[in-house]
Amino acid sequence: MDSTTMKGTVQGYFDRAFDEMTDKELETPLANSGLGVKAKLAPNSGTFVQFRKFGDLALATETTNDSPKMYGETEEPSASMVVPDDIFQVSTQDLAGYLSFRPKLLLQDPSDIMAVSKRRLNRWVRRMIHTVVNDRFVRPLAVAVTNLDSAYVAAPKPFRVIYAGGAAAFAGMREDSFVTIADIFRGAALLRNGKVPSIDGRYACVMDSAGIEQIKFGDSKFTDLIKGFEDKNNRVFGAGDMIDYGGVAFVRQDDPYRCNLPDVGGAVQTRCNAGKVRVAHLFGANAFGYLDLGEAGSPTRRTLAPTFKCQDITITGTLLTCAVRMGFQSMVIERNFGLNLAYTSAFDEVPTDLPDEAV
Repeated sequence: MDSTTMKGTVQGYFDRAFDEMTDKELETPLANSGLGVKAKLAPNSGTFVQFRKFGDLALATETTNDSPKMYGETEEPSASMVVPDDIFQVSTQDLAGYLSFRPKLLLQDPSDIMAVSKRRLNRWVRRMIHTVVNDRFVRPLAVAVTNLDSAYVAAPKPFRVIYAGGAAAFAGMREDSFVTIADIFRGAALLRNGKVPSIDGRYACVMDSAGIEQIKFGDSKFTDLIKGFEDKNNRVFGAGDMIDYGGVAFVRQDDPYRCNLPDVGGAVQTRCNAGKVRVAHLFGANAFGYLDLGEAGSPTRRTLAPTFKCQDITITGTLLTCAVRMGFQSMVIERNFGLNLAYTSAFDEVPTDLPDEAV
């Protein structure tokens, strides 16, 4: 199979795969759910935003920080990129990553390769949407935003930050700045005192598994609520699930915003691949908006569907890669309608943190 035939096969397959994704598949604990305000893409719109995402594709980052390297319309990476994780940052026009395919595709079963890639694409799209919004709550906008009249305007800033463990600022964060239910209720009280409109009479708290487990450790009633949810639904309390406690809707997310501790040069606005400090979001109604990707098979979905091209093999050698370009946006609408909560947890380990077993 030559590269031209391969390009058409892959592009057609993934175009259909994205177009067939149901609205439920595109939902995340943040964007594309009932917690945000959605809007449709205006015809011939030219709005630019800046955001970051973590996906399944490893992309280059800047030399001085963990921000993703930006590429122009006709630029390509200097070397081939393979699938694992991805950090990227561009305008709404383009979001590009590189999917790697086996160099000797004819030796493989195309059906299996394409089926696995389709599942990976679905997961990648969901995680990308989630992380764009997650990151947007914390990280300030660093580029100009233009409206349809081509006049540059200032975009709203991210949410303000409160800190767990009694810290007054990020400089005071320590490994034992553990989050408690009191920190959550303090954030909700701040929103209530500011007369922030609620979401059906409650505020939302989007928090990762490490934070949820830490709160369970110190609050038996919260633990009982989660157990009741799991018994009723016959499954674990997972990403996107929601329970109500004390006027707060707790939503579990799967991809937290993380940064290093101050003593290792961390800052709450510098997202890292790993870090001890985690950030949860508390917000009311109309705190953020996102682009509606449209129903499966709709003109909007087809308009926003990723486009593909095969990378120049003079760069990648025998490794065939396919570029994915996908545009969407997310924006903080009213920064005073939400808060970030920076915290640590005793339950933040991942398998790679464990020592290798001695042979």
